[in-house]
Amino acid sequence: MADRRIILIGYRGTGKSSIGKALAEMTGQVHIDTDALIEEATGERISDIFASEGEVRFREIEQHVIARIPAEAGIISTGGGAVMNPANVQMLRMNSLMVLLSADYKVLKSRIAGSGRPSLTGVSPEDEISRVLSERYPAYRSAADVIIDTSTTSPKEAAARIRDILRGGICLKPERERLLAGILKTSIPPGEKKQLHRLTGFPDVFLYGILGNPCMHSKSPGIYNRLFADCGIPAHYTWFEFRDPAEFFGLIPGTGVRGISVTIPHKEAVIPHLDEVKHDAATIGAVNTVLVLDGKKYGFNTDWKGIYRPLEGTQGDTAVILGAGGAAAAAAYAVSMRGYSPVILNRTPERAAALARKNGAEYGSLEDFSRFHPDLVINTTPVGMGSDSAMPIPASLLKPDMMVFDLVYTPRDTPLLKAALSAGSSVIPGTEMFVHQLAEQFRILTGIDVPVTRIREMLK
Repeated sequence: MADRRIILIGYRGTGKSSIGKALAEMTGQVHIDTDALIEEATGERISDIFASEGEVRFREIEQHVIARIPAEAGIISTGGGAVMNPANVQMLRMNSLMVLLSADYKVLKSRIAGSGRPSLTGVSPEDEISRVLSERYPAYRSAADVIIDTSTTSPKEAAARIRDILRGGICLKPERERLLAGILKTSIPPGEKKQLHRLTGFPDVFLYGILGNPCMHSKSPGIYNRLFADCGIPAHYTWFEFRDPAEFFGLIPGTGVRGISVTIPHKEAVIPHLDEVKHDAATIGAVNTVLVLDGKKYGFNTDWKGIYRPLEGTQGDTAVILGAGGAAAAAAYAVSMRGYSPVILNRTPERAAALARKNGAEYGSLEDFSRFHPDLVINTTPVGMGSDSAMPIPASLLKPDMMVFDLVYTPRDTPLLKAALSAGSSVIPGTEMFVHQLAEQFRILTGIDVPVTRIREMLK
């Protein structure tokens, strides 16, 4: 990891500049402070730029400065709001270790008192710290690889901790070997087994993967690893096929696992193992994305975004959702946000009823389909996946005035979509849900916005 850049991010007063200088002295690397580069480029103090031209202009200058930072190894201290721009994160993450510096509220208040920086919010300095930190923390968390609390450490002590990470890596070898041994017992492809064997000797490579049972059908590993290569992120994405999520979560401490995609049947089962669940995921009752940072696990749901975004511009009153699992809950949330009234239909009506109660939706069995005359039909079941030629409902129920959205994406042209096209229905393939949810997931796990067009290219 010695040839990697070290990027220090965090709020004002966390010590980015002083720790960067101390680390440069310890390692002999060049230290670059983006605020200093801005002042040098403009001939103005940061506070004067904020006062005379405002934050928007400052952020434009900041992005130009970050874009010109040399790609070779070095230590870079960034401005407190730099990572709010995903384009900055993408440039900074290239071949870098992203270190988030944090500090207690009272410590920050003391350190930045009298700085002369104009208010960003128009409220008191005390309230501004809380408000701005609340706004920025999701971006800090997504962009960071490790966190160091500087509340009670000197710059030299904090720099020494970073130096130790550079020397020892981001994981503990016995813990990583134990996790990889568990993965190698699953049915992963031979080429992936060789890759995982190699990773035991690379303690500076972060691990990501898809957790499910089964999950070997997932195309996420190939796409994520190409995106990591595009962005210069030292990470590897694999398959975590475990029957019991509790077993998996018991194996990951100290292993360098940074992000997890969650698929069937674990989207609900993982929730008790998480430290924090975002509001929309808690409302849906399912998690498909887990970010791991500083020993804590944060749960998100990007499935609903993957359904919501392809429905832009559609209109209708009733959306029938086939299935009653985690994906169905995300679909009910998404269609409600688009103005449809959701109806939950499932092979087991009792499960449909349980989900419908959470959403204020109607419900029934699959045999009740024709009773609701839907404008939109969303299949959230695995029926039709892979070589399965079955359909969740008979083809005779599909009508020309319906839109049919099948969340199954392997194969792209599922039996349900083929039947819908034959019936004259409009269709949305599951690949659209996949690319939109993956783009949102990648942003949560890395802080980088990837164009959905790039993900579509990889699916061809």
